[in-house]
Amino acid sequence: MPRRRVLDYRLIAATMVAATLGVLLVASASGPLARDYYRLPEWDFAWRQGIAVVLGVAAMLAATFAPLERLTSLRVAVPLLLLTWIALAAAYFQPEVANTHRWLRLPIGSVQPSAFAKVALPLALAAWLAWCRRERLRPAVSFGVALAAVALTVGLVLFEPDLGSAMLLAAAAVAILWLAEVPAKPLLATGLVAASGFAAAVALAPYRLERVKAFFGAGSFQVQQSLIALGSGGLLGRGPGKSVQKLFFLPQPHSDFLFAIAGEELGFLGATGIMLLLGVIVVAGLRAARRAPTLAAALLAAGLTTTLAVQALLNLSVCLNLLPAKGLPLPLMSAGGSDVLLTMVAIGVLLNIGKEGA
Repeated sequence: MPRRRVLDYRLIAATMVAATLGVLLVASASGPLARDYYRLPEWDFAWRQGIAVVLGVAAMLAATFAPLERLTSLRVAVPLLLLTWIALAAAYFQPEVANTHRWLRLPIGSVQPSAFAKVALPLALAAWLAWCRRERLRPAVSFGVALAAVALTVGLVLFEPDLGSAMLLAAAAVAILWLAEVPAKPLLATGLVAASGFAAAVALAPYRLERVKAFFGAGSFQVQQSLIALGSGGLLGRGPGKSVQKLFFLPQPHSDFLFAIAGEELGFLGATGIMLLLGVIVVAGLRAARRAPTLAAALLAAGLTTTLAVQALLNLSVCLNLLPAKGLPLPLMSAGGSDVLLTMVAIGVLLNIGKEGA
C-alpha cells in the first residue's frame, strides 16, 4: 500500500498569515516614506510586497511538489550554487546603492543575490555531504570541499558588504556540518577562525564599531525610536495604520524595524502573535528535519530552518535593544522582494521534506 503524503497545514497557515500581515504592515509603515521622501504613490512599497508574496506562493508550491530526490542531488545543487556565486560577483560591477553592492539589476527589476545564497548554500552542502557519506569519501576531502564552498560564499557576501547575511550563511553552514558529524576539532577550529573574521569585519569598519559602542552606551537613535514605538503600543496598540513613529521618527520603518511598527499599532498582543507565528514556522522546520527521509533532506531542512530562526532572532533582538543595530529583515514580513520570495521557497522545501517524511 503506498505511503500517504501529508502536507503540514500549520506551516502553510502560519506562512500565509505572516506574509499577508507583512503586506498590511508594510502598507501602513511605508506610506509617508513613499509619498514624502521617494515621491511615489503611498501604496508603492505595499504593491511590490504583494507581488513578491504572490510570486513567492507560486515558488513555494513548485518547491513543495518538486521531486525531492532530484532537488537534493548534486546535479541541481552545484549549478545553483555556481549561479549564485556568479550573481554575487556580478553585483560588484553594479552601481552602488547606499555604499554597497548588494543588488543585481535585471530587466524585470533588482534582485539581492545574498537572498539566493541562503537557499543555494545549504542545498549544496546537504547534497555534497550526503553524497560523500554514501560514497564513503575521506572526511578530510568532504569537509575541505564544504569549507571552501562556505568560505567563498560567505566571503562574497561579506565584501558587498553585508555582515548580517554573511552571519546567517555561517550559522546555517555550522548547523549542517555539525549534524553531518564533522569531527569536533576541525569544526571548532573553523568556528574560531570564522568568529575572528567577523570580529575583524566589525573592528575594521568604523560604522559597525560605532554601532557596537552605541549598544554598550546610550544606544543608537534607531533602536531608541524602536523602543519608543514598542512601548507606546501598550497592550492592544494604537490601532492599524495609526503609528506615529513611522512619520520620519523611526528610520526604515517598513523593513529593518517593521516589528517596532507592529508593536506600536498592534500592541504587545500583536507583537507576541508575530513571534508565535515565526515560532510555529521554526518548529515545523525542525519537525521536517527530524522526519526527513534521507540524510541530504535532513541536513537541508536543518540549514534552512537555522537561517530562518537566526534571522528572526537577530531582527527581533535589534528592535528590542538586545543586540547592536544590524540591518536584517523580519522573515516573510519586512519589505524586500528577494528575501520574501526566497524565504517562501525555503518554506516550500521544508513542506516537501515534511511531506515525504510523514
